[in-house]
Amino acid sequence: MLTFFLMAAIFVPLIGSFLCLVFPKKVRDWWSVGIIAASFLFLLFLIGPILNGKVLQVDILSTPGNYFAFSLFADGISLVFALIFSFIGLVALVYSLSYMKDYENQREYYFMTSLMIASLLGISFSRNLILFYIFWEIAALATWRLVGFYREERIVWIADKTFLMTFLGSSFMLMGFTLLYVKSGTLDIVQLRGFTTDNLNVIFFLIFLGIIAKSAILPIHTWLSDAHPVAPSPMSAILSGVEVEVGLLGFLRIFAWMGGISWNWILSLAVISSLIGAGAALLEKDIKKIIAYSTVSQVGYILLGFALLKEIGILAGLLYFMVHAIAKAGLFLGAGVVERRYGTRDITRLGGLMKTSPVFGIGFLFSAFSIAGLPPFGGFYAKLMVVMGTVQEGHFWVATLAIVAAVFTLLYLFRLFNGIFMGKEVKTSQTKPGRLLVGCVVFLGIISLIIGIFIGQILGLPGAAVAQMFK
Repeated sequence: MLTFFLMAAIFVPLIGSFLCLVFPKKVRDWWSVGIIAASFLFLLFLIGPILNGKVLQVDILSTPGNYFAFSLFADGISLVFALIFSFIGLVALVYSLSYMKDYENQREYYFMTSLMIASLLGISFSRNLILFYIFWEIAALATWRLVGFYREERIVWIADKTFLMTFLGSSFMLMGFTLLYVKSGTLDIVQLRGFTTDNLNVIFFLIFLGIIAKSAILPIHTWLSDAHPVAPSPMSAILSGVEVEVGLLGFLRIFAWMGGISWNWILSLAVISSLIGAGAALLEKDIKKIIAYSTVSQVGYILLGFALLKEIGILAGLLYFMVHAIAKAGLFLGAGVVERRYGTRDITRLGGLMKTSPVFGIGFLFSAFSIAGLPPFGGFYAKLMVVMGTVQEGHFWVATLAIVAAVFTLLYLFRLFNGIFMGKEVKTSQTKPGRLLVGCVVFLGIISLIIGIFIGQILGLPGAAVAQMFK
């Protein structure tokens, strides 16, 4: 029965997404919400067994030569990422029901969004690296179409840039997979775990290029700050909340879990990327660009935890992945509410929204507090654990820069909140956003708070994932 839940979690949204192309509008929108909700529900049934140490493996199709197999592998790491991918996708689609209702090309929008979530789940559970790559590229294609959703010439150019930069990285990654097959004779991650041979550093460096391109790590990060301002807000929530972070899953699965390989310079790259992203966010005026550069910064923090290859670092990285995905989705959906209300994203032309929409303001503030790492929000525990793990490993200057990046994060989020919600009220002729839009933002803000309050229970699944990894 568990294998059914695992396969259904992937195939229901994968096959169901294509039906969005044929269903009429009244069915299509809710159908996309339904298939992602069903996928999330199927994943919930896997939590208990995996908490008890069970690992699921399903072989659906294999080819001679051991280079490709449609085989699935579910452990704690897979499930943590898959649950967040489907949860954020579900909230973004519910938000879309109101936000996207007046736009053209909705058929493509719901198809591509559902397909993207399905492909991210496929990446989470892929046991074969070629299958992993196939789902990786499906997600990239869906990203390309959704970033360019509004079809203007400049927007299409940015969408093309997004695709080409990430595709360049994934081409290097595929090259690394090919060389790994030549060396090992297999691309099965279970069989490859602990595999050693000469010249692996070159292979893993090629794979790492694909990971940092997808995750918008310095220096391959510029596409993200261009893509967010032109993409629909629910797409931005998925892009920063889950799509970018699938690269971190690749690092954790291939480098930490499978290969046990990391280099000290990755720690330096991660913290410098975090610092520069935070610095850029301090200088921007566009809400979405501020939040986009925040993603560059926070993804660097998560990579820093993973690259330590220690239990405390990986546990901190998993926790912060969860915290960041939820809170960052809340901020981007909040940006959509502000833009819908005022017709602008320039924080110098905004203000006073707390007076007219206090509930929305509190929901937005909770997400900001979580990203900033203020107690009792979940981000506080995650960032503290990353810094503690870095100090324990003797990387004092890296820990110092990580603390500076955290201070920068607090400053730019205060500037963002102050520019939107505080000060003199800005008059607008725009209609107020619907309750559904505001409700999604408030919901994610409350979840951000709940994670911190019930941190012991929330750490159960990530803790089990780390225990499986190091036993």
